[in-house]
Amino acid sequence: MILSVLTSLVLGLSLVWLNIERMDMAYNLRKLQGELDGRASLTAKLEVERDRLMSPYELGRKAEAMGMRGARPGQIRRIEEAGR
Repeated sequence: MILSVLTSLVLGLSLVWLNIERMDMAYNLRKLQGELDGRASLTAKLEVERDRLMSPYELGRKAEAMGMRGARPGQIRRIEEAGR
């Protein structure tokens, strides 16, 4: 009888402990999933911003603001690679 009660007590405590561990793991998984979603969202936003900054319109506007302009005829020199 006493052995049965002790076994029941140990099994009950084990069940509670496993349930707590499962809940902790579920909480950590949700937290990590949220971080992953946030980083994926940030990556997408950064890619959009990079594409915007590399657009010909934006590059031309920035070049103009820095006093740069397109090359005039005769200003571009092409150098052939050795062995060609």
